[in-house]
Amino acid sequence: MRHVILYAGEDGYWVVECPSLPGCISQGKTKVEARANIREAIEGYEAELENIESNPGFLKMMKQSEADIAPARLHAK
Repeated sequence: MRHVILYAGEDGYWVVECPSLPGCISQGKTKVEARANIREAIEGYEAELENIESNPGFLKMMKQSEADIAPARLHAK
């Protein structure tokens, strides 16, 4: 279960966001609709995180240490 923040938006809609998932924000005409929409957004966000974290390229990148990453080189003209 994730903590969400629900508040009235300027346009009459209810805005709801999940602070533990950056950018995971939704809205609805009613509080009930906003809560349902954020549940769907959280499920989609978590599913995409699982896809990213199971990607072999991502796993390889995460195993690299700073010593494995060559320093950037500047080219002066």
